[in-house]
Amino acid sequence: MLTPAPTTGASVQAVAPPSGAPAADLVFHHVGCAVREMDAALRYYTGVLGLRQVSEPIAVAAQRVRVCFLELAPGAHLELVEGLEPGSPVEALLQRAGPGPYHLCFQTSDLDAAVRRLRRAGFFPLHRFEWTGRGMRRFAFLLAPDRQLIELCEPERETP
Repeated sequence: MLTPAPTTGASVQAVAPPSGAPAADLVFHHVGCAVREMDAALRYYTGVLGLRQVSEPIAVAAQRVRVCFLELAPGAHLELVEGLEPGSPVEALLQRAGPGPYHLCFQTSDLDAAVRRLRRAGFFPLHRFEWTGRGMRRFAFLLAPDRQLIELCEPERETP
């Protein structure tokens, strides 16, 4: 019999994948949701569903997108992602699949180590970039063995 995991907070206990590869120190951070138009999406998610907006829309030039975070629960967020220009990765996704959730993001204290561990577990690295915002600084996208898009984010390091 399986015992359900505790539901307090947004932490996800890292479990070693079936291959036996060690698990990374991953904590759930957000679900990325592709949207066609940020202002309309914000009206829907805040006005209709009652989610609390925790950031202003922010341009992430390295990804050619604009993002905005809403709080789902303490420590768990919904990231609305709007393409800034034709040809941006989210625009291609919207053309293929339409708006909606498309990636899970996990925070890690060591992005390089987490990517190495996930590669050993069969994940395929897609893209890395650096951008400083909302307390984060380095990011990586990977494709899980089941073809689910996973993002990793690493917090900014405090300088002494």
